[in-house]
Parts: sequence; structure tokens; C-alpha cells
Amino acid sequence: MTTSSVAERPARGFHRAGVWVPVTAVTLAVAVAAVFTETPGSVSVAVVVVVVAALGIPHGAVDHLAAAALGGPFDTSSPRRFARDYLLAMLGVGVLWLVAPTVALAGFLVVSVHHFGQSDLAYLGLPPGRAVAVQWSRGLLLIGLPLVAHVESAGPVIERLGGGDPASWAWLADWWILWSAVLVVQHVAIGWALTHGDIDRPTLAREAVTAAALTALFLTADPLIGFAVYFGLWHSFAHLFVLGDLIGTGPAPLRSVVGLAAPLTAVSLLGIAVVVGGAVAAGRTDLIVPLTFVFVSMLTVPHLFVVERIWGARAGDVVSAPAQDGTPTPTTGTPNRSRTGGGPS
Repeated sequence: MTTSSVAERPARGFHRAGVWVPVTAVTLAVAVAAVFTETPGSVSVAVVVVVVAALGIPHGAVDHLAAAALGGPFDTSSPRRFARDYLLAMLGVGVLWLVAPTVALAGFLVVSVHHFGQSDLAYLGLPPGRAVAVQWSRGLLLIGLPLVAHVESAGPVIERLGGGDPASWAWLADWWILWSAVLVVQHVAIGWALTHGDIDRPTLAREAVTAAALTALFLTADPLIGFAVYFGLWHSFAHLFVLGDLIGTGPAPLRSVVGLAAPLTAVSLLGIAVVVGGAVAAGRTDLIVPLTFVFVSMLTVPHLFVVERIWGARAGDVVSAPAQDGTPTPTTGTPNRSRTGGGPS
């Protein structure tokens, strides 16, 4: 697949004007509203929990079907074996949080930089070296800016997760404007230098507006609200379109994916309810956000392997061929471009 072939295809799925424009408008509306209003902490926490439950969990709840369609990762010979491997990976992350929380936090942040950047920009189809640079540049903006620009309010959450209090680091807290500018400028510079010769102008313009909208969001909004808007609308919602191409069936593939995700989503929601209820009952509502992020990190690591496989398939390694009954069956060869397209669809 050449970069030009990706750039020449019309925007599909999440990047269609009918989807991308409303998402961008909501993002900018939240950013503007944050300038004039202050969100109570309890509201921010509630928004994060609801977004993770409503969009975050469903976007990973069909990993077993995506893996079956692609012949991996993990053991896809049976749902039980896949669940075993997936749960073992989650357990490993959970144990790491217990024995070495600082290491777990650092690892989670690095993984998130890669995962978010890849999910946002892998559809551009850049050559591998440049793709990694551009994607990590986006990931640094997404993870770094809300933390740096709101270091005072983000500090307590980071501290509870085992990373110390960044608000006490003078080199960061006293120079947060400089570091925020560095994060924005590096993304603009790297993105322009490594894509402008290969990506068409409409795509470049769309990504420039996206970066500007997310920058405004992260600079003005409470970091939890900013995370919720990005994670819910830009990351999880966009990934549902990718899954619609891969395992969706019928005339409404996106709706079919939501239906397929419902059973495991319900189980995960029960787990979140137990965690939140336990924190409230113990009078430790301050732990709701840290525990939610730990739970998300446990899901993210095995989910990342599945997403890597999906984007490998789109690059031409594997192709999925869902059966008429919706059961994915793995095949190999040239990807079905009529289904997979070049980006979140």
C-alpha cells in the first residue's frame, strides 16, 4: 500500500464530514465553555467514569472477535483460550501496579503515547519510520499537554498512582507554559516535516484542525474532562468505526458491533460499579479516578496487541473475511481494500 493510495481515497467512517465535524464542534464547544465555567471535581470524576463505561469499555469488548478475524494475537483457537491469555495479560498489569506502581505508571504512560498516537494517525499509511515519529508526536501531545498545562490539578492523581507530585517539581510547575508550548510545537513541526509531501491538502487541513481543537481542549478544560472528551469521542468512538469495517455485519455495521460488544461490556460495567461502589462505601471517593485509570491500563495492554494486529492487517499483513453469519474467519493475502480502507472507517 502506498501513501498516495491512502491520500487519494475519500475520507470514510470517522473522518467523513458528517462524523468528524460534529466531534470537532463538540470538542471546541467544551474548550470554549471551560474558559467561562469551572467544573466541580465531582462532575469531572462522574464524566470520566461514564465515558469509560459508555464508550471506553465497548471499544475493546470485541477484541476476541477482532483477533479471531485476524488469526491473532493470543490463542484464537477457542474463545476460552483467548480469554485465558487476555486475562493473564490483565493480571500481569494488575500485579505490576501492586508491586511497582511507579514502573506501572511510567509504562502505562509510554504505552498510551504509542496507542493513542497510532489509533489517531495510522490511517495516514506513512512509511514505518515516519509513521512512528508522527504517531508518537501526536501521543506526546495527547498525554503530555493535559498533564503539563494543569499540573496543579493533575498532580494529586499522579501522586496517588505512585508517580510523585509533579506540582512540586519546580522545573515543570514553574515552566508549564514553556513545556506546553514545546509539546504543541513539536507536534506541528514533526507532523508537517514528515507528512506534507505525501498527504493531500484536505487530509493535512483536517489533521491541523484536529490538532488545534485538541490543543484548545487540553489547555482550557479540566484535565479529566479533556481526557474524557478525547478518549470517548476521538479514540473509542473512532475505533468502533474500524471494528465496523472489520467485523461489522449487515447494512449498519457500526450498530452490529455495538450489539456484539454488549455482553462483555455489561460484565465490565459490573466490575466498574463494584470498584466505584466500594470506594464510596469506604469513604474513599478520592480513589475513584486512580482506580479507574488502573482498570483502564489493565485493559489497554492486551487491547494494544489486538490493535497492533488490526493496523498490521490494514498495512497488508492479514485480511479478515467475516462469514455470512458474522463469525470472523482468518485468511491471508492482499487486504480487502473495499472493506478496510485507509483509516478509521
